[in-house]
Amino acid sequence: MSELGSVLVIAFVAALLVLPPAAYWRRRNHSLPRPASAEQVKPSRQAQASGSASALTAQSLQILSRAIEQSQSGIVIADCHGVIEYVNPRYSRITGYGLQEAIGQIADLINNQELTDGSQLTLQEAMQLGSSWETFMSSHRKNGESFWQQVTASPILDDDGTLTHIVLNIDDISERIETQEQMEKLAFYDPLTGLENRRLFKDRLEQSLKHIRRTRKMLGLLFLDLDQFKRINDTLGHDVGDELLCTVASRLKQCVREEDIVARLGGDEFTLLLSDINQAEDAALVARKILAVLTEPIQLSSQKVTVSASIGITIAPEDSMNASVLMRNADLAMYQAKEQGRDNFQYFTDDMNIESLARMALENDLRSAINNNELVVFFQPQVNMLTQEVCGYEALVRWQHEQAEMISPERFIPVAEETGLIMPLGEQVLRQACQHMKAIMDSHSQHGQTVAVNLSARQFRDMNLVNLVRDTLQETGLPPKHLELEITESMLMGNMEQAIVTLQALKRLGVTVTIDDFGTGYSSLNYLTRLPVDKLKVDRSFIANLPDNPEHIAIATAIIAMAQRLGLQVVAEGVETEQQARFLRQHQCYLVQGYLFAEPVPAESIQQEAPNVQNRINLAVGHEFDTVPS
Repeated sequence: MSELGSVLVIAFVAALLVLPPAAYWRRRNHSLPRPASAEQVKPSRQAQASGSASALTAQSLQILSRAIEQSQSGIVIADCHGVIEYVNPRYSRITGYGLQEAIGQIADLINNQELTDGSQLTLQEAMQLGSSWETFMSSHRKNGESFWQQVTASPILDDDGTLTHIVLNIDDISERIETQEQMEKLAFYDPLTGLENRRLFKDRLEQSLKHIRRTRKMLGLLFLDLDQFKRINDTLGHDVGDELLCTVASRLKQCVREEDIVARLGGDEFTLLLSDINQAEDAALVARKILAVLTEPIQLSSQKVTVSASIGITIAPEDSMNASVLMRNADLAMYQAKEQGRDNFQYFTDDMNIESLARMALENDLRSAINNNELVVFFQPQVNMLTQEVCGYEALVRWQHEQAEMISPERFIPVAEETGLIMPLGEQVLRQACQHMKAIMDSHSQHGQTVAVNLSARQFRDMNLVNLVRDTLQETGLPPKHLELEITESMLMGNMEQAIVTLQALKRLGVTVTIDDFGTGYSSLNYLTRLPVDKLKVDRSFIANLPDNPEHIAIATAIIAMAQRLGLQVVAEGVETEQQARFLRQHQCYLVQGYLFAEPVPAESIQQEAPNVQNRINLAVGHEFDTVPS
């Protein structure tokens, strides 16, 4: 092709093609892009190229040519057979293949029959249909280095609708893939032992329960707690304790089959999932094996130690088919084993179910409290460390039982979720929060503050949610911009498309949307870029050990950096020390919440506590701001 012809093809393509933004995470149904067998656009054989020119002015040609030449995405233009006619400089920087090396070669990707997009179409099939095509794949640069790329292909048709050229848009997404992999590993695996953590284990358990419903087999769930581990930790030090935990984890894996699962719940607590067992005694065989292998002396760096364990066993479907109930059963049985003198195992029995009876009584009392409007909303200030002032509040429900002390939300919220009482409870909290926030604005002229209300999973799935929020705002007179709605990651994963529709409807009301407890669930970055949210709230579990825990530092800084790149605000909850506040400020996370600044208080105490809160803000961060960061 002549130089003029190349320019004309470039101009023609630029005139017709609306280049897609670098939307790295659009592929559906995949948490991470799946590696493809195809190589990225790579020269393979010589071929003849041809093209056509469009009648554009010289100035237009120059502008359009520069647009492609200076594009931040790699651009490849090939004829309908895949013969490369042009690559831009960015493509060369990504792959290492220069313009002269690429021209006249075949782009292997275009004729690959195995690689498909989200609609299960090959690139050629999509081009013949006149449709765009997109996928993610791993590839190799000229120097052999592997990398991840996002490829978007667009067809160029002539006046008769015949395919004449194909345009490939290539973006190097390796850094983002690595970040996501790191976050997933830190979020779902125990950084010390490499075992699955509680969050992932519970998901595995739920999947196994679905499996045995179909196969009508059994599964065994074992909870294991090391006996006197605290004494070893206190005597020999935490480093030795960590070494012991790693050794125990290795020995536990040796006691089960490859298909079984071993996880660390935290501290010295482990759990094992035995799938497809034939009888309850099979779980006992494993328990005896574990007790025996743990009695063998463990050589640590400083000395040999011998440990024992208490094990609780529950069986599905005999004891339950509910994951949470089974985990509770195994936990109760494990504590029974400790009471029996340790170094033994116990099966769960109905006699251990006293807690369930107490739970039923709690449910009845909660129902009465909701009906009688006995639940109250407390408010915990959220602080902007940059301006050194309270910028909003989180609404937190409290229950003062008439026959007991204040009952923790950790006790009654799960009951409300399971029984459906969360719907009227959530409605009361939303209404009280909006009423009190409006009163605060009217009495204290705090027009820049907001109130954050947590939505439960059941509330978020309710088709009447948007109407409820709209009506509540109208009834209370609170402007929508002063209301934040907090949702968790897990709420979004069930039906992403419906979640997006719901969030868009809430955003149209003018409220702010925050993803709460971020980092504790599973948020694909693909989904995150599509969600109409405003803030990410870093879970307190990642803040608690800052700035001393390397793993939590990695998670926290990754979340903050990612949010900044996506244009989202970040709120850190659970800030309790000045060291934590200083670390967050140094990483440009200025919105914080925690006991360092204020505890939750009733609405009527907000004005009274305001001077104390301001003093604590000044003491905690005031000296850090001799000069305000630019």
